[in-house]
Amino acid sequence: MSFPDREEIASLKETPNPAILADLDAQGLLIAPGESVQEYADRLLEEEERIEQLRTKLAEEKELEPYTGLTIRSGMEIPDEILEEAAETTRAAYGFAVKWVPGFFPTHGLGILWGGCSISSYEDLPTLFIIRKSFKNKRKFFIYGREELTAHELCHVARSPIQDREYEEHFAYAISHSPLRRYSGNCFKSEKDAILFILPVFLLLVIQIGRVTCWPMIPAWPFWILAFVWPVFLIVCNIRARKRYFRAEKALRSLGVEMPRAVLFRCTGAEIDNFAALADDAEKLKDYFLEKQTCDLRWQVVTERFIRKKEEEQ
Repeated sequence: MSFPDREEIASLKETPNPAILADLDAQGLLIAPGESVQEYADRLLEEEERIEQLRTKLAEEKELEPYTGLTIRSGMEIPDEILEEAAETTRAAYGFAVKWVPGFFPTHGLGILWGGCSISSYEDLPTLFIIRKSFKNKRKFFIYGREELTAHELCHVARSPIQDREYEEHFAYAISHSPLRRYSGNCFKSEKDAILFILPVFLLLVIQIGRVTCWPMIPAWPFWILAFVWPVFLIVCNIRARKRYFRAEKALRSLGVEMPRAVLFRCTGAEIDNFAALADDAEKLKDYFLEKQTCDLRWQVVTERFIRKKEEEQ
């Protein structure tokens, strides 16, 4: 696996070639909202340099700890064959296939039920992702499938420049083979959501143990209510977010977009919500859609890849 050609990326600063921009987008190197072609090229060149530095250092030292608790070893990089498994999924769903990002089987697991994670670039470290070591030779572990998990993490890698928390997990879980994961995955959008989900449950457990052993007079019902408040809140938020997303997808389909999921994957949360809000107003929807196609470099590439080509075919 290798990063796209450095000279081609550098050439964008002088001549913003639509074909090169479209090819980079297809490789999961998405353009950030409002980013100019010069800023985009500089960001990619910096990422390529960080990746080369990591690989050079790993080749020299054989083992690194890029982040606390995460140890990677030379020779344990995820091979192209496994990335290609995920590429088939992400290409069909969202129109991209990531093969440039460093991926590793860590030397030890990060938890009994841990499957994998992606880590965005930070200071002198590049974006990278890891999946548990058992996936090196197996396609399945517990509830995780190697292809699904890898595709999930690569969705995070590709969409990280969009900086959108509202629908981030929706896109990553939408390609799951499990209906439950597809439906509930977007409930937990941050660490805070998970912590506020777990803490009341543990508190309820402590109270129940206390009632049996020491404090039988403590009422349990307030803690039952507390344990259900945040889960109910997350479920309601998820229902509303899913409703908005599918209205936005329907709106794009009504405009003749053949891959609305791929277009929305490259949208901010505000843009998705706006498409949803205009779904029942054909004229305003069309005006907004045409306006977006010229608003910035990101949308020019989206137009080139998913809208203009279809219009030319017709």
